[in-house]
Amino acid sequence: MKKYKVVRLFEDHTLEHEERFLQEYKDVIDFEIRPSFTEEDVIKNAADADIILVVYEPITKKVLENLPHLKMVAYRSIGFNTIDLEYANEINLPVANITQYCIHEVADYVAAGILAHNRRLLDFNKSVKEDKKWDYELFPNMRRLSAQTVGFIGFGNIAQLVAKRLEVFGAKMIAYDPYLDEEVFKKLGIESVSLEEIFKASDYISSHLPLNPETENTINKDLFALTTKEPVFVNSSRGGVVDEGDLKESLENGQISYAILDVLHDEYPDLDKLPFMNMDNVILTPHIAFYSLEAFGQSAVDSLKNVISFIHEKYDQIEFVNRGSIDLAERRDQQETISK
Repeated sequence: MKKYKVVRLFEDHTLEHEERFLQEYKDVIDFEIRPSFTEEDVIKNAADADIILVVYEPITKKVLENLPHLKMVAYRSIGFNTIDLEYANEINLPVANITQYCIHEVADYVAAGILAHNRRLLDFNKSVKEDKKWDYELFPNMRRLSAQTVGFIGFGNIAQLVAKRLEVFGAKMIAYDPYLDEEVFKKLGIESVSLEEIFKASDYISSHLPLNPETENTINKDLFALTTKEPVFVNSSRGGVVDEGDLKESLENGQISYAILDVLHDEYPDLDKLPFMNMDNVILTPHIAFYSLEAFGQSAVDSLKNVISFIHEKYDQIEFVNRGSIDLAERRDQQETISK
């Protein structure tokens, strides 16, 4: 069997997991790590790659046009918004992601954020330690969570896990997801509503939207203007689904009372210019909702499982994001031609 050049285009600390997994596949995989940050980096470092492992690297049309040997793009993430998927479909290029590796971590992050805000833990801590106040009536409008409504924008794997975690606290939960079967909502006891209703009725709003051309800046001033409860907004999905200027304005005018943001438009923002830095009603974390040692290990293994399944043409075992838009039979023919 042909040996495949597999190139990981980013640095992290999962090499031991990869080496352990790849022990039995040394005859079919030549694995290298070549960190790449720009289009030019990717074109240079992946020039001889059959398969690339990516997370945030720019896999643009320009990049794909200059990687003639490329047979598969394997994301080591749930999101896959850095690739020109339309062009990948045009050239019949399979793109895979991993949908299960950090869902518990992100669900814990969202639930923890909601609970921490509901009991005002960070604010009381700041009042005591920084303002030297011992005032239990600092927030006289505090309410029990069971008297409030949590709205989910997108109700996939992670949002469903958040709902299960919050169920024990008795909060009412509603969700918007036009792509989900109604039976899922019924099974979990979640009311299916419109996107507009999420903003009208929720005390907490949690975004779980993927980022694509259809969802970019979907959450904007038009939706923020619908709020009636001064809700808390939580985003652990992708920063690009939110118009950040509109969010800042809504936080200033009280349409949104508080925001917990793990993601921003820029994956590596300039903190000196970030508008949320000096806002007391915003919690910022550096895209860490996914983070755990276990999640890192699983991401390394799950992405390589997609790679191995592709090499062995076990396409039904791969999490293709564009399965319905490419011809895998044609891809198989291409592989057979290459291997001869």
